Amino acid sequence: MAHLKIGDAAPDVTFIGPDNEQAPLSLFVGKENVVIAFYTAAFTDGCEVEMRYFQSKLTEFQRLNTQVIGSSTDAPDMQKGFAAHCGLAFPLLADTQKQEAAKAFGVYNEGYKSNDRVTFVIDRSGVIRHVVADEGNMQRHANDALEALKKL
Repeated sequence: MAHLKIGDAAPDVTFIGPDNEQAPLSLFVGKENVVIAFYTAAFTDGCEVEMRYFQSKLTEFQRLNTQVIGSSTDAPDMQKGFAAHCGLAFPLLADTQKQEAAKAFGVYNEGYKSNDRVTFVIDRSGVIRHVVADEGNMQRHANDALEALKKL
């Protein structure tokens, strides 16, 4: 399945927060821009580099009225531990047990039972304005998302 593209409406999926609370995307969309960084797995080297780099750029995202969200197929308690381990000030949200969010965005990798590394920039009206799909360059996701946001 191909991931969603620029111009597509972001589906109003529901993630699971670190304390098992429901966190629908609509909590954020409409109020601010949203960057969703789907990543493969908590406590892996590449994903740690990627999430820490997003954290290092968080002030820039906030200046652009943007909420950053990280998500993988890991359970909420794993997300909570990974966020603490990386010192993140933005939420890492779990997908449902059926990976409904990842599937709705077209980033679920059935063969690996995890997400592909894809980042979506969503404007306040809920439209996808930029997509970064790069498995190898962890810093590109935050950098490209910031550049796209500056053009909104």
